[in-house]
Amino acid sequence: MELLEVACNFVRRGILMIRANFKLRLSDLDIDFVEKLKSLFSKNNIIEINIGDEVDETDYLLSTPANRESLFRSLEQLKNRQLISKQINHLEI
Repeated sequence: MELLEVACNFVRRGILMIRANFKLRLSDLDIDFVEKLKSLFSKNNIIEINIGDEVDETDYLLSTPANRESLFRSLEQLKNRQLISKQINHLEI
């Protein structure tokens, strides 16, 4: 199983809270993984599970002609060392 786990424990109002994020392939989601999840939490806890598809950023950038053109133009600028540098105080945020 290829698993990237980012977990952190924190204390809120004197109670230890667990927040964990798991990133894995759908084919790796099996009963063993569910049992491992169950072992992390108390039996009576309510947990929240969010599921989302991950989009490859390069595929997304190449998905439309306008995005593709912008990406290739940026790569060409980088290759030609046409870089833009700004100080944080010059950004309009």
